[in-house]
Amino acid sequence: MRALQFVDKKIAVSELSQPEVAAGEVLVRVVRAGVCNTDIEITRGYFDYSGTLGHEFVGVVEKAEDAAMVGKRIVADINCACGRCAVCLEGGAHHCPTRTVLGIVNRNGAFADYLVVPERNLVVVPETVPDDIAVFAEPVAAALEIQEQLELAQEESVCVIGDGKLGLLIAMTLDASGFKVDLVGRHPERRERLGGFAGRYGIEPSESNYAVVVEATGNPDGFRLAIQLTRPQGILVLKSTYSSGFEFNPAMIVVNEIRVQGSRCGPMDKAVALLASGKLDLRPLIDHRFSLDDGVAAMEQAMARGILKVLLDIS
Repeated sequence: MRALQFVDKKIAVSELSQPEVAAGEVLVRVVRAGVCNTDIEITRGYFDYSGTLGHEFVGVVEKAEDAAMVGKRIVADINCACGRCAVCLEGGAHHCPTRTVLGIVNRNGAFADYLVVPERNLVVVPETVPDDIAVFAEPVAAALEIQEQLELAQEESVCVIGDGKLGLLIAMTLDASGFKVDLVGRHPERRERLGGFAGRYGIEPSESNYAVVVEATGNPDGFRLAIQLTRPQGILVLKSTYSSGFEFNPAMIVVNEIRVQGSRCGPMDKAVALLASGKLDLRPLIDHRFSLDDGVAAMEQAMARGILKVLLDIS
């Protein structure tokens, strides 16, 4: 089978054997996959990963212990946990100490004809949701995780800093849930990509004392701005993954008693339900699509300035 891999610090399409399926796992034929900023950061040294890239996907189950799952179109939680340790048993599978993560930590990813994932990770996609929308399930779930972690008051404004792929999705999901959202970014022309987004969108924040600020820029300047905009006893949500460390003064976090909340993967079932509701039109976020054979060009295009979402047509 074909696979777009990052090995020895090089990106290339390789021929690999079809993966073997262990107990409790399913074999999935990948139909569509999306390039994420994390995929790009991996090629810059994030997580020291080597293997098949990709974790945003929609596919069809080809082989499973549960015969009823064969032929189902699915997405999957990318965190593959043991299911047996104390962390997993207490509901923290995303933080299982021995977990693998699809295309990120010790498990080959979705930029391939086939992948293997635990059956318990699957979420069936309704027929009404097209592949080009279903492929967004994982980043939409990550955006929704903020609402899972925090008890947000709808009468208070939330500021999202960063108008890249994830920042836009966070703003859109908060807006779809009825929250007042200010989106701060460098590309206000992207408003037309947000469909019916009702929030404010600009290059400057509308105020300086938000109850909740979400940092999704991926750069140190965005982090520092987020601290400045969070009101005393407010919440700073960190969505960025940084490829390297940076210096900052934590004094205002202490003085203003700011709560810092890391936020990563989210509920795939709720993401699929939101996509099925039709409240999000994500097609305007798609810039380009490539075949898997042209995967190297797809990665190069995804790294280009101004590009939001690049898709890989696998089958």
